[in-house]
Amino acid sequence: MSGLNGKLAFVTGGATGIGAAIVERLAEDGYMVSLCYNKSEDKANKLIEKLETNGKKIFMVRMNLLVASEVKEGIQVIQEYFGQHIDILVNNAGDVFNGAPIDEITEESWDTIIGINLRGTFLCCKYCLSGMKTAKSGRIINMSSISARSGGGQGAAHYVASKGGIEAFTRALAKECGPYNITANAVSPGVVYTPLHERINTPESLEKICHLIPMQKLGVPAEVAGVVAFLCSEDARYINGAIIPVNGGMRMD
Repeated sequence: MSGLNGKLAFVTGGATGIGAAIVERLAEDGYMVSLCYNKSEDKANKLIEKLETNGKKIFMVRMNLLVASEVKEGIQVIQEYFGQHIDILVNNAGDVFNGAPIDEITEESWDTIIGINLRGTFLCCKYCLSGMKTAKSGRIINMSSISARSGGGQGAAHYVASKGGIEAFTRALAKECGPYNITANAVSPGVVYTPLHERINTPESLEKICHLIPMQKLGVPAEVAGVVAFLCSEDARYINGAIIPVNGGMRMD
C-alpha cells in the first residue's frame, strides 16, 4: 500500500475539528494517512467514508492517550498495517477543560488535561521516533494554542500549562532530533471555529472575540491544516523548533 509520495502520516485526534481538516488535507496531498480517536468513533467512520468515496484510503485506530500501552500498541498496529514506519506525526489530540479557578481545579482534572495534552504528545513522539531515527528523516508537528503565551481565559490554568509545556517540549525535540534530520515544530492556533465553540460560547461572545482580531473573523480548521501541510512539505525542511501562530493577528510576538 502506498500513497503518491510514499510517506505515512499519523494524526492524533483526527476525527473532528482541526484534526479532521488535517487528515483531509494530508490525504489530498498524497500522503498515506492514519488517525486515532478515543470517543468519536462515529465521526471517525463518517470522515473515512467521505474520504474513501473520494478515492483516499485512511486507517484508524482507537487510542486513549492516557494509557501508554495503548499508544505503543496503536502505533505498532499502524506501522504493521502500512508495512513502514511513520514519517510524519501530527500531535493534534487534546482535551478541553472544565473552567475553574486554580484553587478549585481538582487534581483529577489537572492530571487529565496534562496527561492527554502534554504526556500524550510525549508518548506519541517516544514511540514514533525509533523509525524516524533509523530512516534519518521525519517531521513532528505539535498543536499548541494562543493561550500558551496569552495566559488563556479564566479557569484555564491547566490547559494553558499543557500548551506551554508542548511549546517547550517542541524546542527540546528540535534540538535533540535535528541531527537525525527530524524536524519538530508547533502550530499555535488562535480562535478557530469548530463545533466546540457552539458549546462553550454564545454568538454574542464570538462576535466580541472577532473584534479583538485584526482580520475581524474567526479562523477555520482548513487554515490550520494548510500550515501543517506546509510543515510536512519539502519547502519546510529547514524549519525546526518554530512555534507558528495562526491567529489572524490576535497576538503578535
